[in-house]
Amino acid sequence: MDTSKVTSFNGAGSGTVNCQFYGPGSEPVTAPGNDEVFLFVALSDTAFALRSTVSAHAYLRMDGSGVTEFNAAGSGTVNCQYYAQGTQPQVAPGNDEVFQFVPIPNSPVVAIRSFNHPNAYLRMNAAGVESRRGNGSGIVNCQYYPQGTLPQWTAGNLEVFYVSAVPLLA
Repeated sequence: MDTSKVTSFNGAGSGTVNCQFYGPGSEPVTAPGNDEVFLFVALSDTAFALRSTVSAHAYLRMDGSGVTEFNAAGSGTVNCQYYAQGTQPQVAPGNDEVFQFVPIPNSPVVAIRSFNHPNAYLRMNAAGVESRRGNGSGIVNCQYYPQGTLPQWTAGNLEVFYVSAVPLLA
């Protein structure tokens, strides 16, 4: 989550969200300037926001308004949104910075669903991400799942995630 250009509120969001390579057995560490570490900000018992550790003003944003059918390449926009000092996303209609974890039955993974667009799930395509690149690579966008269906824990599913640690801010 490159937040270097996230300096003021922009209705369409700003910044860049993509993938970064980590070798087998390694994970991102909390360190100054590490764009791959986020804070989970609890907004309610069932909703959260993801805040950058690099910029306390930048939150992950997922616009799923145009995500109305399955698309093999994914669709929608995933970027960042700026929140002024002392403010944060709110659980309210129209807020693209609020998410929900959706447990995937009989698995150790979760899906991350938009609160505002409940058929839109976070999708991360890391195909071709085989070495570390300073600006990252790959594609992060959305995928559509009809009501009553969920992403499945199968090889190649780009909408399920292992969450290695969950530091929460209340």
